[in-house]
Amino acid sequence: MKKKLMKMTKIFLVLTLIFSQLSSVTKVLADEITGNDTEIKDETKELVVNGYLMNTFDDSIIDETENDGVFEYNVTAGKYRQILTISGDKIDDTKSYSVKVNDNDSVVMTGEELKNATTEGSEIDLTNSYNTIIEYTDKIVITEVSEETETEALTLEYKAKITYEVEGNSFDEALNALYEEYVFENGNFIVNAKELPLLPTVPTMEYLYSLLNENNGIKLEVFDKDNNLVTLEEETPAEGEISNNGETPVEGDISGEDTPVSETLIKNGYTLKFTKGLSEASYKVYVMGDITDDSIFNTDDMIPTMEGYLNGEMIPTMDLYLTSHETEGKDEYEEDPFGTITIEDIMTINGYLNHSEKERENTDLNLVFGSDTDELYVGDTFKVSLVVNSTDLEDYINGIDGLVTYSDNLKLMNVLFNENLIGTYNEDGRFVGAGTELTNGTTVITFEFMAINDGEGTVTLNGSVANDMIINEFEEVSTSVNITRKSSINNLYSLNASVGTFDTSFDKDVTVYTLTVPYGTKEVILSGSLEDTLSTVDGLFKYELTEDKTTAIITVTAEDGSTKVYTVYIIKEKPPVVPTPVVYYYSSNNYLKTLEAKGYEIKFDRDTLEYELNVNNDVKSLDITAIAEDSRSRVEITGNENFKTGKNTVIISVKAENGDVREYKLIVNRKNTATTTLTEEEESGSTAEKVVIIILIVLVVLGLLYLIFKKDDDATPTVKPENKKNNTKNNSKK
Repeated sequence: MKKKLMKMTKIFLVLTLIFSQLSSVTKVLADEITGNDTEIKDETKELVVNGYLMNTFDDSIIDETENDGVFEYNVTAGKYRQILTISGDKIDDTKSYSVKVNDNDSVVMTGEELKNATTEGSEIDLTNSYNTIIEYTDKIVITEVSEETETEALTLEYKAKITYEVEGNSFDEALNALYEEYVFENGNFIVNAKELPLLPTVPTMEYLYSLLNENNGIKLEVFDKDNNLVTLEEETPAEGEISNNGETPVEGDISGEDTPVSETLIKNGYTLKFTKGLSEASYKVYVMGDITDDSIFNTDDMIPTMEGYLNGEMIPTMDLYLTSHETEGKDEYEEDPFGTITIEDIMTINGYLNHSEKERENTDLNLVFGSDTDELYVGDTFKVSLVVNSTDLEDYINGIDGLVTYSDNLKLMNVLFNENLIGTYNEDGRFVGAGTELTNGTTVITFEFMAINDGEGTVTLNGSVANDMIINEFEEVSTSVNITRKSSINNLYSLNASVGTFDTSFDKDVTVYTLTVPYGTKEVILSGSLEDTLSTVDGLFKYELTEDKTTAIITVTAEDGSTKVYTVYIIKEKPPVVPTPVVYYYSSNNYLKTLEAKGYEIKFDRDTLEYELNVNNDVKSLDITAIAEDSRSRVEITGNENFKTGKNTVIISVKAENGDVREYKLIVNRKNTATTTLTEEEESGSTAEKVVIIILIVLVVLGLLYLIFKKDDDATPTVKPENKKNNTKNNSKK
C-alpha cells in the first residue's frame, strides 16, 4: 500500500510539470495566431491623419488654415471632397489593416499600402446653396486584422470647417429680392403691425409660401415662440403626405410639434427658417408696434411698452423712433441697441394713436408744482400736483417723462394721470405718460403721499414734457409740507368704582384689575380721568351685574389714534351659607325575595301571595325560610305551630322601612288519622307503579267475576272475605 501511494505522488508531480509547460506554449501560439504586436500599442509611436480639400470640378487643392485642430477652408463655388492620408510609425508594413472612413465600407490593405494610400472623406456640394459655413468631422477607424481575429487599433478624426461666401449669394439678398416689400437683415424679419404705417403690413403664411417653388429651390418652415412647427390648418398634411409648401419639412436645429393655426398672420416672436441646398438661415419675426402678440397696433400696446421703458427692458418691436425718422435724429440715437425704448419711441407710438397737426414749439409754457396742504400730521395723506401754466392758449403738452423724489418721512401711495393721458409709474418713482393735448390750467399728474414721520416733507420733480415729437426738459420743481406728530398719550389718570374694592391701587401702566363687590350688588359705576385731555375714553359707565363675574373693557385712544385697553374683572363675593335640611326617604319595598319550606316544593313568585301545601297528620309545623328583597324590611311568620287536622294558615308578613306591610299565606292541609290514605311519600311514587297496581286490581276483579259465573257455589271461597283481607292490608299500608 505504501509503495502504491509513493508511485501515485510521482505521477502527479510529472503531470503538473507537463501542464505548466503546455500553458506557456499555448500563450506563445495564441500571440502568434492573433497577431498581437506590442509595438502598435506603444504610445510613444505616432499615427496621424492629414488631409486637404479638393475641388472635384477641376481637381484644384484649396488652401487650408489650422485653428485649434480644425482645418479651415474658404471656398467660392462647386463640389468639394476631403482627401485624407495616414502616416506614422505605428503602422507595420507587414501587417494587414481594415480601414473604415465614416459610414463607407471597410477596405483591407497592408500597412505599406495604407501609408501610401489616399482616402476620400466627406463630399460637400455647394452648387445649389447660398453663402454658408459648414463644419464636419471625418472619422477613420483603423483595425489590425489577422486570419482569425480582428482588434480595433485606433480611431482618428479629421475636423474641417468650410466657409462658402460669394458676393451677391446670401440668403438676405435672395429673400429681399424675393419678398421685395419686406426686410430680411441680420437674422431679423421686420414688418409692421396692422394699421401702423411704418413698413409693409404683417404678411400671411400663405403669401410667404406662395413665392417658393422648384425654380428658386427655397424651402420654408415657420415656428412659434415655443419652437413648435406652425402649419396652415386647412392645409395640414396627413401623416406621410407632403407639407403645404410642396416639400417635406427638413429637420433642423429648431424643432417641435406641429401647431396648426387658423389665424395665418405671421406673429411677433415667430421664427422663419429657410433652407436651400446645404445652407439655411433663420429669421426672428419682429412685428413693429405689437407687444401683445395680436399683430395689431392699438392702445393696448401702450402700457406694456411704457412699463418696459421704465424698467429698462429691451422691446425691439416697439423701437419705432428710428424706423419712422430714418434721417433726422438718427445719428443721435443710432448707438442704442435695437430694442432700446426711449421717450421718442413713446411719443412716436402716441403720434400714431393720437395724431396732432400742430407740432409747434410752445412759447410761454411752464409748470406749477404744489401741495393741497402745508400742515399735516403723521399718518395723514396729501396730494402734490403738476399743472400746465401758459399765457399762450396755443401752448400744450401731450406727453411727460420724469422722476419724482421725496424725503424719507414720506411714502408714495399712488400716481394719478390726467384722464387725457395713458401713463404708468414704478416703485423707483419713475413715471411716463402720453395722450392728447393738455393746455393752460390743466393738471398733468398728481402724486398721493402719506406722512410717515414728523418734520419737513419735500417732493421734487424733474424730467421732460413733450408736445408731439418736440421734447424738452423742464426745470426742477419742488414743494414741501410741515409734518407734526399727534399726541400718543393714551393713559388713564385715575380709576374709581361706586362700590367694591380693587385688588391693587391704580397705576396708569397696570392695565388689569379685579374689583370685588358684595354678593347682592346689582350695578357698579366705573369712573376716572385722562392723563391727556386730547385723548378719548370709552368704557367708563354703569355696568349691570347679571352674573357672578362681569368684565369691563376701558379703551383710551390717543390723539394719534393709538389705543390702550384697561380691563376690570368685577367679581361678586360668595353668597352666605344656608344650612340645607336633610331629607331621608324610607324604602317602601315589602316584597319577599325567597320563600321555601323544607321538604316541600313551593313555586315562589314575589307577586303571588298565597300558596297551598298538603302535609301528613304527624306534621305540626314547617321549617320555613323567608328572605325580604330589601334588607331594611322586617319579616314575621305567624301560625306556623300546632297544626290542627285540616286547613291551617301560616302568614309571612313583610314590613317595609316606611311601614307598608305585605302578607304572604301558606295554606297547610294536615291529614286526618282515621282516613286510610297513602303517605305523601307513596303519593309521590312513580306513575308507573300506580298503573301496575291498577292493572293488577283489574285482573283480580276479572278473575273473581270469572269464578263467580263459571264454578259451583261450593267449589271456591267467597269473594267477601278476600276483600276484607285486602282492605285490611291496604289500611295498614296507609
